[in-house]
Amino acid sequence: MRLLMRLIAALVGTAVAGIALPLRAEQPGLPGDISALVEFVRQIEPNRFQFDEAGPAASMRPPRDANHESFFVGLPFAQPDDIARPRLAASEAPATITAPRDPSHEPFIALRAFVDQLGREQADQPGFRLAAAEPPKAGAAKPKAAKAAPAKAPAGGAEDAYAVGEKVCATCHTAQVASFGQTLMGKLAKNPKHAAGLSCESCHGPGSAHVKAGGGRGVGGLVSFRKDDPSRSVEDNNALCLGCHEKGNRVLWRGSTHEQRDVACTNCHTIMRNLTPKHQLAMATEIDTCSQCHKNKRAEIWRSSHMPVREGKMTCTSCHQPHGSYNEALLKEATVNDTCYKCHAEKRGPFLFEHPPVRENCMNCHEAHGSNNDFLLKISRPRLCQQCHANLVGHPGNPRNPSSIYAINRECQNCHSQHHGSNSPSGPRFIR
Repeated sequence: MRLLMRLIAALVGTAVAGIALPLRAEQPGLPGDISALVEFVRQIEPNRFQFDEAGPAASMRPPRDANHESFFVGLPFAQPDDIARPRLAASEAPATITAPRDPSHEPFIALRAFVDQLGREQADQPGFRLAAAEPPKAGAAKPKAAKAAPAKAPAGGAEDAYAVGEKVCATCHTAQVASFGQTLMGKLAKNPKHAAGLSCESCHGPGSAHVKAGGGRGVGGLVSFRKDDPSRSVEDNNALCLGCHEKGNRVLWRGSTHEQRDVACTNCHTIMRNLTPKHQLAMATEIDTCSQCHKNKRAEIWRSSHMPVREGKMTCTSCHQPHGSYNEALLKEATVNDTCYKCHAEKRGPFLFEHPPVRENCMNCHEAHGSNNDFLLKISRPRLCQQCHANLVGHPGNPRNPSSIYAINRECQNCHSQHHGSNSPSGPRFIR
């Protein structure tokens, strides 16, 4: 009985060994990671690879499909005269598996993950590593094709350009240099304190490429500040100006209405010649400069009742801050009323009896830039008052009354003279 049990155990052991060997192809001297790799490839793609089971050893051949030759490029297969099993190449560096042409191939992704995991688990044993596409290192040799056809310098500027000095610019741009010398920036450039950091090339960029090309418009990558220059955006040009002028009143420029609408500094200012006593405006006057865009406001100041802008007693910037403001309509003051109170302080109050629409906003009744009605009123009297006071039952000034006093003199103000507010104890109706 014992002899029969030993015989059965021997047969079972032989059968198990005969099955395990072809599957894992483990032999003395064959690394365990290679055996696992062979078994893994058999499982994920049984049709792409064939394993010859000849005796106790197993050999792996390249796939039949020629389209998958790149799957195991770099993997050394056993030669016919060698032992028929996969092995590592006899070299100091480990063998390399190169990525296939189609990186999205699922078996390759799975194989890559397996090899990465294998490398982490057996870092101290020789194994496979995948050849990853790496960016070229600094100082690496460029392809010959790139040397034969060098890339053209970008339109916005030359990479290797350097400053040539103001004297070189003056050889061709004599008139521009002369007119610039009379401006505020030109005078600062002559000052030894500022000369080192203020010159033609401080704004226009290094001019060596421009000089080397023989000059000309749009040559050498100089910053022209022209509206029709496609090589630079308004934001890029403004950044050059803001490099020195971002303090003071310009601190709120970023995010302002004018900045969001791509208004360029050179739309309102010019630094190459003197046109105005202050601020180097692009037009002869401030109203002309603002009217380049705000033409409707220019028309309003020419109405019969207007702010004294055209007489020169005030300007647009008397009320507005064009470079940015925390307040509505780029106002300098916090509210419309606070802006008006700078000149009309008697209307501020406080009053014992407040007139609500007046206290709310001066522009409920007045048009700030100009009107064809008296006192900059939006609507002529008495219609202006009737917008709120339409039900005048029993009022002697009822517009439907044939003997109405509305058409006499100042209409409603004949009686309600203190319509901005009253401090009289008997003035709730703004009579006193």
